[in-house]
Amino acid sequence: MTADGRRPSLSPRAGTVLPVALTFAATALVLAWIAIHSLYVGRHAGSPRRTIFAALALAFACVVVAVSLAVAVRAVMRRRRLAAYLRPGELIVGVFGAELVEDARLAASARGRPVIITVTNQRLLLHTRDSGDEPWRALEHEEVLAAPEQTPVVYGALRRCLVQRLQLIDGRDLVLRMNAGAALDFAEARSQYLQRRPRDMRALVVGAEGPTPSRPSQPLSTITPNGRPAVCLLELGENYLRIIGEQSPPLADLYYYFHWEHMQASEMLPAQVPGIPESWRCLRLIFHERSSLTLCGTPAAIRRLHEHAVRQGAAPVRDS
Repeated sequence: MTADGRRPSLSPRAGTVLPVALTFAATALVLAWIAIHSLYVGRHAGSPRRTIFAALALAFACVVVAVSLAVAVRAVMRRRRLAAYLRPGELIVGVFGAELVEDARLAASARGRPVIITVTNQRLLLHTRDSGDEPWRALEHEEVLAAPEQTPVVYGALRRCLVQRLQLIDGRDLVLRMNAGAALDFAEARSQYLQRRPRDMRALVVGAEGPTPSRPSQPLSTITPNGRPAVCLLELGENYLRIIGEQSPPLADLYYYFHWEHMQASEMLPAQVPGIPESWRCLRLIFHERSSLTLCGTPAAIRRLHEHAVRQGAAPVRDS
């Protein structure tokens, strides 16, 4: 559950691809129904003109179905190829089409560079036609300093778009022009992953050992499904750390409260986990000397977690 009371969702979405495919499929069904109606319903059913019209409708329906299948298959194949570039615990949240514009003031008239935006639970990936499956640019969530509300514009004669400006931590801006439908879908991912909240952060849980302090009968390893690394939302309270597993049942999250004064925090150490960037750091949190969690993330994120833990009462320790 996020700070505004909503439960995080990681169900993969295809941005504008799936709605387009479904629209084509619905159109094919309508054309097939019209063809059948022309052949079997009405006083002139089966007449030469009705037969020719039905044949044309069925032909168009077949073309529409083929296009729908091609769109869906292409999206699935692209997701599979993209999976080769994903890190441990990284899942695709949504894929969105957009155009990269140089200046937000010219978004209603300037031509844009077509890009594909892939939002994951760890970062933001941008693909261009030249980059293929390998991301042209990858941004950690925390590299997006702010994501203001989207601005509506009319591009061309009839195309209604929304302009999204992402303010990066290095001072630069990414100006993205999206079709209205794709932009509305992107708004949910933007709100969940790209807008900063003072008490929340995400980290990759790579190790969970021992019992859950608030429920000794439940192993702490239930945070990591099948023992694999998992991205979790951390709520940094004044008296406690709450861990919300994006893949765990909501009721199980009620047990993942850890009080700072009953916690020990190790030093920041290199991640040394296959598939994770070399610059990332790990932090080991020990509870009652019986349980521990190992969290990984960017140096800035792990430093923030360590400083908050020590400031709120966790005992700093050195790993042997």
